[in-house]
Order: sequence, then C-alpha cells, then structure tokens
Amino acid sequence: MKYVDVVTESKIRGISLALLLIFMSLGWYLNSSVWYEAAILVVSIAFILHAVNYYLTTRNKATGITAIAASSGFGLYNLLSIFF
Repeated sequence: MKYVDVVTESKIRGISLALLLIFMSLGWYLNSSVWYEAAILVVSIAFILHAVNYYLTTRNKATGITAIAASSGFGLYNLLSIFF
C-alpha cells in the first residue's frame, strides 16, 4: 500500500482533534497545566504531520520543506517554552 492510501489529511486531522479534546478536557477537569501543555504539544506534532503529508503528497517540494521547517520550529519553540 502506498503512503497516500494509508495516511490521509482527514485521518491526521481526526486523530489530532480527538487527542486535543481529550487533553483539554483532562486539563479542565483536573485543573492541571500539564494537560494543557500536552495539548500544545499535540498541536505542534499535528502541524509537523500535516507538513510531512503535504511534502509527500504534492509536487511542490520546496513549499513542503518550508512547511516542515516552520512547523518544526513552532514545535521546538513550544517544547522549549514548556521546560524553560
């Protein structure tokens, strides 16, 4: 099976939204910032997965590489802001 057949944009979106709902609900219910930080990391990972999917499924590789670099920078910024 090809990557395009297995991983689709809607699957990435659905899984990331479900995880976001779960982590935000836990953060609200438990009143803990740890779950909110986990939700931010879920969003960062979802951005990276969307960028990789865009790179692998389109013909415009330069835009895909730019999207991967930008989303990785966003994820790194969020990771550093959580720990420092």
